[in-house]
Amino acid sequence: MTRRLPPFGPLIAFDAVARHRSFTRAADELGVTQSAVSHQVRRLEDFLGVQLLKRLNPGVELSDDGAKFQGELATHLDGIAGLEPSLRRRPGRQTLRVGAGSSLAAWWLVRRLRSFRALHSDIEIDFVPVESEAVGEPSLDVRILWTTLAESRATSLQASLFRERVFPVCAPSILPRGRPLSDPAALLDLPLIQKRHTPSGEWSWATWLRKLGLKRAEPRGLVLGDMGLCLTAAVEGAGVAIGRSLLVADAISDGRLVPALATAPDMLSTKVHIARWSPDLIGDRNTQVLVSWLAQAAEETSRGVSNGSPP
Repeated sequence: MTRRLPPFGPLIAFDAVARHRSFTRAADELGVTQSAVSHQVRRLEDFLGVQLLKRLNPGVELSDDGAKFQGELATHLDGIAGLEPSLRRRPGRQTLRVGAGSSLAAWWLVRRLRSFRALHSDIEIDFVPVESEAVGEPSLDVRILWTTLAESRATSLQASLFRERVFPVCAPSILPRGRPLSDPAALLDLPLIQKRHTPSGEWSWATWLRKLGLKRAEPRGLVLGDMGLCLTAAVEGAGVAIGRSLLVADAISDGRLVPALATAPDMLSTKVHIARWSPDLIGDRNTQVLVSWLAQAAEETSRGVSNGSPP
C-alpha cells in the first residue's frame, strides 16, 4: 500500500516557525529566506487542507489545528532523530563544517580540537569563524550559537551545550601583590574595559558597580568592539574586563588573568550556547559525537574554573 506522506522540507520549516513564532528566526535557523519558509509552510497547509498558522502583523501564532499538529510533529521528529544513525548517514561522510564566534573559537574551542581529533580520528573538522546567523553566511553543518534560554530547548535540530558564568578579570600585574581585590571599592581606582554597543545586565559595568554597592556615573577605560578584544586588552594590563568562564579558563590557568575580586559572586549568563545542525544531519552519528564532546568539554572547563584549576 502506498503511503501518502507529507513533504519533509515543509515539515521542518513549520517546526522551526512553530518553535520560534517567527518566520524571520525560522529562516535564520534553516539558512534560507523568509519567503522560502513561508512558501514551505503554505505548501504543507495545502497538503493537509488546514490552516496551521495565523499570520499577524507583526508576528505569527499557531491555529488550533497548528498547535495540535506541532505537538504530534515534535514527537515524530524526535522519533526520527532516534533511529539508527548509520542508516541515515551520508555515505563516506568524514568532515563536518563547523562555525562559531571568533572569541569563543580563539579563546576556548580551537585549542581543544586536537583533543577531539585524538578521540575521534575518523571525523575531520573544517572550522569557520562566524559572527551571526545572517543569511549569506558560509554553508555549515553545525553552528555554535549564543541564544536566549527560551530558544535553547532541545529539538531535532539543536541541543543545549553550556551556560557560562560571568565575572571581572584582569592581569595580575595591575593588582596589589598580584592578588584579587578584597575590597570591591578598589575597582574604582582601576580602568574598566567595556564592550561596545551599550551592554546590559551581567555584561554592563553599571550593573556590576550597582551590585557591589559602588557609585560611578560612567566607567572609565577602554571601549572595544568584541569580547575577544576586551580580554586581550585585559591580558596586556589595560584594565579590568568582564569575562566569561569558558573564555578566561585557560588564561586563568596559566596566570595571564586572575579574577579581579576575591569575594564578589559571579553572575550566571542570561544566554546559552547551543549547537544547531542542518536538517539533513538529523540523527547523524558524527554530528552527535561532536555535540556530545562539546558539551562535555565545556562542563570539564567550567568544573576546572570552579576548582581554581581550568583544564
